[in-house]
Amino acid sequence: MEALAAAGLMALYRPPAAPVAVVREVFEILAGACGVTFFVWVQHHAPVRMLARSANESLPARYVENLCTGRMLGGVAFAYLRRPGPPAVVATPVAGGYRIDGEAPWVTSWGLAALYAVAARMEDRVVFFLVDVEPPTPSLRASPPLRLAAMNASSTVRLSFDGLSVPEADVLSVVAFDEWQAEDRMATAKPNPAAFGIAAACIRLLGDTPLAAELDDCRARSYALADAGVTDDGHLAALVRARAQGLDLAVRAATALVTATGGRAMGLDHPAQRLLREAAFFTIQAQTPALRHATLAQLSRS
Repeated sequence: MEALAAAGLMALYRPPAAPVAVVREVFEILAGACGVTFFVWVQHHAPVRMLARSANESLPARYVENLCTGRMLGGVAFAYLRRPGPPAVVATPVAGGYRIDGEAPWVTSWGLAALYAVAARMEDRVVFFLVDVEPPTPSLRASPPLRLAAMNASSTVRLSFDGLSVPEADVLSVVAFDEWQAEDRMATAKPNPAAFGIAAACIRLLGDTPLAAELDDCRARSYALADAGVTDDGHLAALVRARAQGLDLAVRAATALVTATGGRAMGLDHPAQRLLREAAFFTIQAQTPALRHATLAQLSRS
């Protein structure tokens, strides 16, 4: 993280944000080099992006400089909004702000990040707010780090909120839940550059392979769809299929690398097994029912 900060990469989304082609290239390079470093780093940008969009003008002055220089690492907790059933984290209006209760099942960078952007449901709305976790507060309780097949160094925990008090001054935004869902459908349909980064890293290690031409074609088609600026249902379905193709390619490239390497690939000091585990992780990161079905259909065709 210190090296990425020194390279200016903590400020990738500081207004004016870097061009999308540059962002994608950085994502691919970092994900291919080390998936867990990439994942911790990409989570950091959520507070920066949300601060840039917030109508609460006092918040950027408090946090943006420290986040963008890397003096403060950011994190995020909101993926549970996609789950069906009762809300996992709930906001209750109180005098001067909100009371937050519930459990976030997946919070990355615990013990590393100081500032988290968090979401909580409030009936048909979503409250987004910032939580500075230093110093610790009794209303936030973290589990021991989860034991994961991949991304184990991400220090991912389950985080319980027990009457956390959030003042209005720390609120980023309050939006309609259906408005957030529409925006999230588009975000999760877009191709994941990390999958292309994993595939590219495997292809470099494999050498001459027809997977290289497949990667070039899949990447070009996926990014063209993402840049088309169309949001109708048919286009979203095409985007989801393209994302699934990228995920499938990453898994196949990593499997090919393990196969070509042989027994040495099972050693924890060999990148092949790590790339295969990270490819598996990205098949479930930001997963939705539509993406799950599209990925399974793509795997069947492959």
